[in-house]
Amino acid sequence: MTAYCKTCLPPAEIKQTDNGFNIIMELPGSSHDDIKIWQEKGILTITGEKKAPSGERVFSERVFGKFTRSFRLSEDADLDRIEANYSDGVIIVEIPEKESAKPRNITIK
Repeated sequence: MTAYCKTCLPPAEIKQTDNGFNIIMELPGSSHDDIKIWQEKGILTITGEKKAPSGERVFSERVFGKFTRSFRLSEDADLDRIEANYSDGVIIVEIPEKESAKPRNITIK
């Protein structure tokens, strides 16, 4: 049994893009099937587990266990268009903005 690991919160980065925001997290050692993402009431939650390999270790500084990270989403986030991609131990969650939230130029008549 693995307990939630308070010291193994994966590092996260939030980047603003032309279309909204990306949340990027490093999850090395986690498999695609061990990661779950959902949003509820404006909160995006990412959970997962980094499982320890089998075998006895003499020494280890590596961290294993379950983790949970939650992020409050902007009111401008288009919740129906959120997408996630996982490759090479990095997950990228793309959170587009609603079209109505994007700036637009106004023509002077």
